[in-house]
Amino acid sequence: MKTPRANFKSTIAAAPPRAPGRLASAPPPPHSSHSSHPLPSQAAFTMIEIAIALGIIGFALVAIIGILPAGLNAQRESHQDITIGQDGDFFLEAIRNGGPALGPGTSTSLDFLTNYVESITVGANTYNQLPSGQVILGLLSTPSTQGNVTARIRGLTGAATEQNGSNAATAFRYSMNVEIEPFPSVSTNSLDTINGVLLANEAYLSHYLYDLRLKFSWPVNAVTGKVGPGRQTYRTLVSGYLLRYTNSVPALWFFQPNTYTNL
Repeated sequence: MKTPRANFKSTIAAAPPRAPGRLASAPPPPHSSHSSHPLPSQAAFTMIEIAIALGIIGFALVAIIGILPAGLNAQRESHQDITIGQDGDFFLEAIRNGGPALGPGTSTSLDFLTNYVESITVGANTYNQLPSGQVILGLLSTPSTQGNVTARIRGLTGAATEQNGSNAATAFRYSMNVEIEPFPSVSTNSLDTINGVLLANEAYLSHYLYDLRLKFSWPVNAVTGKVGPGRQTYRTLVSGYLLRYTNSVPALWFFQPNTYTNL
């Protein structure tokens, strides 16, 4: 019996002393939340860094917004230049090809122009009612000796939403001035005679060769009619006889490209 008692005493003696008035507790398990070791620090943005980032973004947005109007203006001007170039070639060919002015059967292939040509002024007269392509072509072919010819036109080759008279309030408009004059050529060695008298300095080319100039100005304000700074001129020579359609009111003129004589 002595041996077990001695073992009991040795166990009690080996136990660590405890503070008076405090209960003994088991040691915390490994990796417990009550561990005294601090958590590792994590990287984060400071308020100063966030403010700097927002300032950089704001500066970039201001720069982009400032450049955007200039880019839109450049795109619009490029589109207008392309429209004028294509329309200029079209009207040059239309006037140069002319039509059969000796009868009422001028081709109706230009009747679509009634949706684009708003008015034509010849001298002191302005024509707003343009019923057919024949009337439009005949007025545009009026020689400069009959008065100044100016047309107000919506772009023929503009956006699809502006075709056939659509969106007339916002469509691109331009002014086209037409000048048709006899070609200023003088023959100093003419052998032509009248009643046996030699005709020196006869301007014989003026009977069948004409100088055609189209002067474009754009854009035209739809409300005020004020013309912008755009300017372009197209020029060509037209061979043939320029004939007036005698039965027309107003007077219509057409080139006869296959006729080379003064009738």
